[in-house]
Amino acid sequence: MNQQKQSVKITTRIFIPICMFLIGIVFSVLGFKQYGFWDHEPKPGFFPAIFGIVLMVSSVLAFMQVIHETEKVEYHFCELEVIIGAAMLIIGSMIIGMIPMIFIYLFGWLKIMEKTPLKTCIIIMAIVGAIVIGVFVMWLQVQFPWGLLENVIG
Repeated sequence: MNQQKQSVKITTRIFIPICMFLIGIVFSVLGFKQYGFWDHEPKPGFFPAIFGIVLMVSSVLAFMQVIHETEKVEYHFCELEVIIGAAMLIIGSMIIGMIPMIFIYLFGWLKIMEKTPLKTCIIIMAIVGAIVIGVFVMWLQVQFPWGLLENVIG
């Protein structure tokens, strides 16, 4: 009886969907349990709960796709720019808060990566600002993190 051990190699293509599924669970639980989902109108947990559900479904689909593929993954720097930008957005959100960091990230991406003219950047940032403040802050009452800036402002 010669048994061959079959080792399962955990690659980034497997690791990322699993992590995203776990993050989706956290968002869903916080959205439904801690912040509230719906009571005659959307509560602050509405958006995180929806985001968590979508993240879990897309993670399951990505994982199902990955288990059928055998080719090696190659990463190129242009693909990693988005990941680096997202990491900077998260770290910056902890320092100066999410809303200011969204504008800094958007402006930096448009000017540096896309080489967008200043007038177009301002128009896009005004539209994004209206959506973020109007929809997420005022209507859905999403509690964005303020980071260390909250301690300075009071």
